[in-house]
Amino acid sequence: MSLNDYKNSIKTIVDSTNNEALLKHWKKQIEWDVQHQDEIDLSHEEWKLVQEGIADYENGDVLSLKDFINKR
Repeated sequence: MSLNDYKNSIKTIVDSTNNEALLKHWKKQIEWDVQHQDEIDLSHEEWKLVQEGIADYENGDVLSLKDFINKR
C-alpha cells in the first residue's frame, strides 16, 4: 500500500462515522502522533510488536472499546 493509499484509507474510515467523541479522539491522537513523529525511536523488538499489532488489526483480532472497558 502506498502513502496515498493509506491517506485515502484513513479518510474513508473518518468519513464512515458520525461518532463525534470518536472523531475528537482520533483527531487528538493523530495531532499528537504528527507532532512527535520524529521523537519516537523504537527498538527492533518494539517495532516488531507494532507490526504484530497492525497484523492483528488487519485480521480482525481486536477488542471493541466497550469490551476493553468491560475487561478493566
